[in-house]
Amino acid sequence: MQKEKQHHNIYAVAFGLIAVTVGILAGGFPLPMVALGAAFALLYLLAERQGWLLAPADGRVGREYAVTAVFATLAVLFVYLTGGLRSPMPCTLYLPVLLASLCYGMRLGLATSAAMIAVAAVLAMDGSLPRAAPSLRAIAIGLSFPAVAVFGGALRAQMENRLRALDSEKQNLAVQLDMSQMMEAAFDLDMTLNLILLNVQEHSGCQVCAVYLMGADHKTLELRSASGPRDQVALLPALAVEDARAEGWSATDAAHFNQDVRAFYAPDRALGSSRLFEIDPGAGSFACLPLASIDGLLGMLYVGYSHPQGLAPEGLQRLEQIALRAAFPLQRVLLQNDFRSLAYSDAMTGLDNFRQFEETLADELVRAERYSRPLSLILLDIDYFKSFNDTLGHQAGDALLGQLGVVLRNSLRNVDKPARYGGEEFVIICPETGQEEARLIAERIRRNVADTPCVLPSKEESGVEGKRSVETAYVTISLGCVTFPSDARTARDLVKRADIALYAAKEAGRNAVRVYGEDGVQAKAA
Repeated sequence: MQKEKQHHNIYAVAFGLIAVTVGILAGGFPLPMVALGAAFALLYLLAERQGWLLAPADGRVGREYAVTAVFATLAVLFVYLTGGLRSPMPCTLYLPVLLASLCYGMRLGLATSAAMIAVAAVLAMDGSLPRAAPSLRAIAIGLSFPAVAVFGGALRAQMENRLRALDSEKQNLAVQLDMSQMMEAAFDLDMTLNLILLNVQEHSGCQVCAVYLMGADHKTLELRSASGPRDQVALLPALAVEDARAEGWSATDAAHFNQDVRAFYAPDRALGSSRLFEIDPGAGSFACLPLASIDGLLGMLYVGYSHPQGLAPEGLQRLEQIALRAAFPLQRVLLQNDFRSLAYSDAMTGLDNFRQFEETLADELVRAERYSRPLSLILLDIDYFKSFNDTLGHQAGDALLGQLGVVLRNSLRNVDKPARYGGEEFVIICPETGQEEARLIAERIRRNVADTPCVLPSKEESGVEGKRSVETAYVTISLGCVTFPSDARTARDLVKRADIALYAAKEAGRNAVRVYGEDGVQAKAA
């Protein structure tokens, strides 16, 4: 701020010195010229510090007229003191016109030009205009002042348009900065998606917006998060990637990482027929924008309006910027989820690993104790797994473990949480489950495993090159069940007593289910 004031002071002094120098060279007396130069400098400083120059129209007409009148008076005195219209500097009379039209608009510029025409006519009365052709020069002077006003007004209009464009760009950059800062603070997928939707709603005025993410099969865009006052309208839950297209646009073709995002905008939903027009049946107009990473399409952003023509061109550009900036933090969170999945899942079976099992069991025990609800734990082991490995090979054993993971998932409820405990042992957390229900679940798993053939790795048939045979094998499992809080109240005791029940099932001849506290299991443990 201090440097800016210093600059204005320098400009004012330079302005005054130029006025004094030009005035003296044009034939004016030094003392009046010095006074005029000082007046010019003071007027400039006052107008600049008060923000009167290039100020937007705010209804303060008196101030605008006052500044223009003072400047016009100084300009007239300058011309008069240097010889009137015979002065070498009659063009000074145009400066008030130019100042008024540039700073305050064409209307004040035209009013000032009329005043300057009157001043020129008064100055001409002293005989400075040649009498041989007074009309021609008078007409030229008369037309030149309004021309300068029109030129200044047009230039101001251009400057205002440019300032509006710069202001819009500033708002866009502010949006991007705010979103980038919030995205950097986001630590999970749900928070990131909510921030994207929040920014879209805030800066687009849409009625509904949604984020579709690429599914595991890389062929489907699945609805992951949506927001808007029209939540009662059901959005399309999934969309094939090949259907995310319209005339001249497709999500995959428009997805280019770190490049400008190209959106599809339908100003009137009634005029289209592609699958995109079925996402929200209640939309009057909508836009679709790809969310792209370096690896390709991450998903798609949907922005809907309840009426046609809901989005202006500058609004569409702002949405494209949001989609462009949202892609990188979205990709980062998705990669973090992948890393977390690798850290907390078993690579062989796709189930939770031991670390995830421990965390899940601790959380479920807290919930069960708080709400006084039962919870059961099922521990299972593959019968004769060592003999299976020794006979058929470790590749067959790995195949068996992977296929057992599939059978477990297909045999359980959505609320049940299977995990690989270690080696050939698996464990299942069953929330809201008592002893009898746990026994039924364990029996269902036992039957499904016994009835499902394990497909072994194919082998090339001897003597027949290129022809491979497919072999299968059947295995059985033994299971032990324990229930909170009747059998144990801590995670350690639950696992210990589930292992006791599993051992009892092994002693009973394998391919069996035993429940702790029943079938004599508790007595043996004692």
